[in-house]
Amino acid sequence: FLLFLFLAKPNKHRNGVEAYTKVRYAHRGLHNGERAENSLSAFRAAVEAGYGIELDVRLCKDGELVVFHDPDLKRVAGVEGKVRDKTVAELAALSLNGTGEGVPTFRSVLEAVDGKVPLLVEIKEEPGEYDVTNKTIEMLSAYHGDFIIESFNPLALGVVKKKMPNVYRGILSSRFLREKSYRKPTYFLLQNLWLNFICRPDFIAFDHRGWKSFSLRFARKFCKATTFAWTIRSEAEEEEAYAHGFDAVIFENYDPKKPL
Repeated sequence: FLLFLFLAKPNKHRNGVEAYTKVRYAHRGLHNGERAENSLSAFRAAVEAGYGIELDVRLCKDGELVVFHDPDLKRVAGVEGKVRDKTVAELAALSLNGTGEGVPTFRSVLEAVDGKVPLLVEIKEEPGEYDVTNKTIEMLSAYHGDFIIESFNPLALGVVKKKMPNVYRGILSSRFLREKSYRKPTYFLLQNLWLNFICRPDFIAFDHRGWKSFSLRFARKFCKATTFAWTIRSEAEEEEAYAHGFDAVIFENYDPKKPL
């Protein structure tokens, strides 16, 4: 029991994290058929609607942070190649989901949001690398707005813990072992939150379908962990997430109407 507690225990509850549960987070912006995910128009729409924004950051060829989820461009931009092999100019010239909008830089997103709504910034960092993390810390240190940071990578969050100790950080997790490609020791540890000892997260963002996870319920009940549900795709799923004990939701493909 003590070993389990050491491995899975989140950070000691810090006053103030609750403020970030008082808003819904638009997953990759408020996107739809006309506005692509992680696009400036999707972020502006989320700001106008008063939603927080969840977004993904990774590095491109010339060392600039850009906002894009996948490591490769095929699904969203319809072209072959990886984000890290393209320059800012090349990425800006692409058309996300045929909308004519290119991949935005993180700098341009921060300028567009300008502190109007909270940001939930997901660091896309490969194990053993820290360039994305360090660049994200550098840019957010100069940002005058509310934000929190999350990642599937506990090592990246460990760097955030060291360099930005006052910033709330969250570990992302899911039911990895349901998919054959994820049946590896690292994902077993991540699913069970047994790498929390590396970063001592202030909140846990978990696939809402995995609400029965023992480690998640343990962290919530015995450690008073704040939990975010992702990705909610209907009002019914949102109601279920709150009923299952989640404190906040990350949503897409619908426009929540009920006030929190």
